[in-house]
Amino acid sequence: MAKLVAVTACPTGIAHTIMAAEGLEQAAKALKHDIQVETQGSVGTRNTLSDDTIAAADVVIIAADTRVDTARFADKPIYETTTEPAIRDGAAVIAAALASVPEAATAA
Repeated sequence: MAKLVAVTACPTGIAHTIMAAEGLEQAAKALKHDIQVETQGSVGTRNTLSDDTIAAADVVIIAADTRVDTARFADKPIYETTTEPAIRDGAAVIAAALASVPEAATAA
């Protein structure tokens, strides 16, 4: 079981942001991974990821149609995509994110 964190964002931060978050959360649950998803948009940031949560994560998934500041994830592997793949096939996004990480990092 991997520990994942994600940030979803779209220009308005409503529909696609929320749908991408739900796609990733449902896929992680089905795959038996832990995930916490932060959403960003015109309504602000919701479910802000804590420093401890980020530190414990195996990989960071950025599913965004707009720029996301990744400075706080500097020491973590980051997998970036748009919101559409996260909405349509969250499991594939998670698989690709985990495949991009050296095996030792997720072997816990």
